[in-house]
Amino acid sequence: MKKLLLIGPLSNKHDASKSGGTVVLFELLLSELKENNIKFDVIDTLKENYYNSFFALISINFKLLKQIKNYELVSLHATANSLIIIGPIMTLLSKIFNRRTSIRKFAGNFHEIYQNSNKIKQRLIEYTLRNSSSNFFETKYLVEYFSKFNEHTYWFPNVRRIEIEPQLPKPYKKRFIYVGSIIKEKGIDEIIQVSNNLDKSYLIDMYGSIIDKKYNEDYFKKQNINYKGPLIPSDVLNIMNKYDVLLLPSYREGYPGVIIEAFSLGIPCIVTKLQGVMEMIEDKKNGLIVNVKSIKELEKAIKYIDEEKYIKLSINALESFKYFDSQVQTSLFLKRISNR
Repeated sequence: MKKLLLIGPLSNKHDASKSGGTVVLFELLLSELKENNIKFDVIDTLKENYYNSFFALISINFKLLKQIKNYELVSLHATANSLIIIGPIMTLLSKIFNRRTSIRKFAGNFHEIYQNSNKIKQRLIEYTLRNSSSNFFETKYLVEYFSKFNEHTYWFPNVRRIEIEPQLPKPYKKRFIYVGSIIKEKGIDEIIQVSNNLDKSYLIDMYGSIIDKKYNEDYFKKQNINYKGPLIPSDVLNIMNKYDVLLLPSYREGYPGVIIEAFSLGIPCIVTKLQGVMEMIEDKKNGLIVNVKSIKELEKAIKYIDEEKYIKLSINALESFKYFDSQVQTSLFLKRISNR
C-alpha cells in the first residue's frame, strides 16, 4: 500500500486527560499502521491543538490543499462536525487531483444528526458519502442506514487492544466503577441516587472530568460515592482492573470505548437500553441492561450480581472482546481501502 494521508484528532497537547474517545481510537490506528510498516502522514483535526476553531479550520484545509496531491489515498476520521465541514472539501479536492478517499465516522447518532439537519447540510453529507471510495461507521445500524448512499459502507466499531491479560475467574467484591465525562446525560444522577440506597458492602468509584457545573468535589463528598478525578487514557485499564463491574447508565451512546476496555479485562457492564449499546451487551450474558433513567432497575441490576453469576458474566465479557479487537478491525480497514 502506498503512503496514506490521514485526517483525524491527535492527543490534546495541553491536557492529555481531556483527550476523548475519538483521539484514543485514532491514535490506536496510527500505532497499528506503524506496526504494519504502513507509511502515512497526519493532519490533526483536534481544535484544542490550534489557536482557535477558525484558525483550526483554515489550517486543516490549507494543509489538505497543499498535501493531497502527494498521496494515493486520503482518509478522514471524523466527528459529525469534521465530516460536514472538512468532508466536502476533501471530496472536492480528491476529484480535482484524482485521489481516492475513505470516511470513518466516529460515534453512533449520525443518522439523527443527518435527519435533523437543514437541506444544505444534508446535501453536503450525501455528497461526501456518495463520492467516497469507502465509508466506515461505528455501529451496524448506521451501516444499514447510510448504505443507501454508498454500497461500499462497512462496520468499523470502536476498538481496543488487550493490554493486560485478565486473570479469570476472580472473586466478586462488589466494586463498581464509572469512567467517563461527569455530565448528566451519562446517568450520573442515577448512579448517585442508587449509591445512596446501597449498604456499605458496595463500593462505587467515579472517574472523569467534571463537565456539568452542577457537580463538584464538595457535592460528591455529600454522597455515598467516591469521586476520584479525571484519568489520562493510558491509566484507564490499570485503574479499571481493580474493579468488578462497569456502570454506564447513559442517555445516549454509540459504541462506548469504555465497554470494550471492560471486555478486555473480563469486566461485565451495567448499561442502558440504547441501540448501539445493545449491539454490544446481551442481557444477563456479558452484562445487564436497564431502561434509561430508571433508578429502580439500576439498583436491581447491581443487586442481581452475586459470586456465581459474576463468574459467568465475567467470562462472557472477555469472550465478547474478540469482536472489538483493534488488530482484526484494522486489517479489515486496510484491506477494504486498498481494494477500492
